[in-house]
Amino acid sequence: MTTGSAKPLSFVEGWPILQEEAIDKLIHLVEGNSSNQFNSEEYMRIYTTIYNMCDKNNRAGPEALKLYSQYKKTIEDYVSSKVLPSIQGKEDAILLQELLKRWNNHKTMTWWLLRFFYYLERCLIPKTRLPTIQETSYLVFYELVYGEMNDRVRDAVISLVEECLKNEEARSQSYLRYGTKHKLLGGCRI
Repeated sequence: MTTGSAKPLSFVEGWPILQEEAIDKLIHLVEGNSSNQFNSEEYMRIYTTIYNMCDKNNRAGPEALKLYSQYKKTIEDYVSSKVLPSIQGKEDAILLQELLKRWNNHKTMTWWLLRFFYYLERCLIPKTRLPTIQETSYLVFYELVYGEMNDRVRDAVISLVEECLKNEEARSQSYLRYGTKHKLLGGCRI
């Protein structure tokens, strides 16, 4: 299919193309299983597929809404199958490091998906007042990860703060002992 093609695609025809050529490849990329970036031909094919899936007479119609819903479901599936399992069972600094890694991966994934689904962003979002592509992605992460991990993340942060305070207190005590000993010995001339 060339980028100039305006052949309409049904959701059933178009989604498998998006799943294979965009979403699966992107997940492999952000998970570190591939270093192949998207080239301009791939990007245009994905964008054109989305464009051709939307009803030409009603850009905010049922096909566009179906596409938006599947986009959201894809993000939910990714977070549930990749992000949550990677942070569950971890604690303290390791939990926070993995959470940061997963958040950065999620932002990268969102960046790419926003470019692929930009046509929906332009045509569907203004007419329906649905959350933007980026907002949807970030809200899914927040609701699924924060909802499940809030207490554990808070405990990890508190634990690290307490550890830092203990280390700082030990250093201060060591400094005070050294300073006091030095002053006492400095005052004595033997």
